[in-house]
Amino acid sequence: MPPRLAVVALGSVLEGDDGAGPALLAHLEADWQLAPHTIALDLGTPGPYLAEYLRGFEAVLVLDAVRAPLPAGSVVVESDPRKLRSAPARLAPHDPNLGEALARLDLAGEAPRETVVVGIVPARVELGTELSPEVRAALGAAVEAAVGELRRLGAAPTPRAEPAPPALWWARGETPTGRDPAGA
Repeated sequence: MPPRLAVVALGSVLEGDDGAGPALLAHLEADWQLAPHTIALDLGTPGPYLAEYLRGFEAVLVLDAVRAPLPAGSVVVESDPRKLRSAPARLAPHDPNLGEALARLDLAGEAPRETVVVGIVPARVELGTELSPEVRAALGAAVEAAVGELRRLGAAPTPRAEPAPPALWWARGETPTGRDPAGA
């Protein structure tokens, strides 16, 4: 049976806290085994192809950095379809944004039944691969929020017997396996 639920990470790991989505996915997968029929997709900044990645799923959990009038490091969970589809347009590598991609799929009758965003409010979005201390500190709470949403969506993950270091391949001192090459 093909996957029915997608966990989608969005964001550029080369722009500081904009990489919160991929970092959140790496932490989620390090500690949790996703349910059968659930697929994890680290899409980075898919631009005009975002709608194509979302097509055909019953539900989508999006992990991303989110702009909100809250302090940096705040965890935001949003599932209101009106808010998700009316997100303001912006000129950035993410374009079209999530709202535009969902609206396009709605018009074609191919939108996910449910879309939920779990995000972290960034402190800084600038060139570099390091997350701010505020966003790093929020990763644990954001993982718990994501796990809660997966349970609510009927795709409860199970804790890994042996959690692994998150595979932050883009972070300084990390390799694709998540282990520091210096052995530290």
